[in-house]
Amino acid sequence: MKRSLLHRGGMALTLVALAGATGCGVNSPVQTAETMDPSDGVNVDLGDVDIRSLALVGGRETSEATLTGAVENSGSEAVTLTVGGQAENVEIEVPAGEIVQISGDGETVSLGQGEANPGDVVELAMSTGADETTAAVPLLEPHGYYEEYAPEGWTPSPTESEHEEGEGGH
Repeated sequence: MKRSLLHRGGMALTLVALAGATGCGVNSPVQTAETMDPSDGVNVDLGDVDIRSLALVGGRETSEATLTGAVENSGSEAVTLTVGGQAENVEIEVPAGEIVQISGDGETVSLGQGEANPGDVVELAMSTGADETTAAVPLLEPHGYYEEYAPEGWTPSPTESEHEEGEGGH
């Protein structure tokens, strides 16, 4: 009789512990169920066209910015993606079933950045003819990985140590 009572008590204690441990996740969202952009750019879905890691790269003293990212066309027909900035549009041809890098292989796609500075977002309109949308696209400074996308005429800002050396090494 005592063994049965101990066994039931142990089972009850185990159930209470399990209920307490699982209660922590009841009000917490499952993180893998949330969509997020794992890059510096933004992702845009436009019908059969998926745009990934879309970003602009430019500096403070330039009026042009380089558009970067990738475009995948999962449809059965070629698509012309039109991306528009403040006053101009660029067109990117994407064959059916292929992925096209924007500003890759030595070619750059430039858009005017308007009054935006690095760290700002620029509202861009995108259209495939059948579908259209807008997205807030970040303007990144051309440093590190993005230095190869620096727009023409961009010169790096002097670093703090270069600035100090120029003023007599204070």
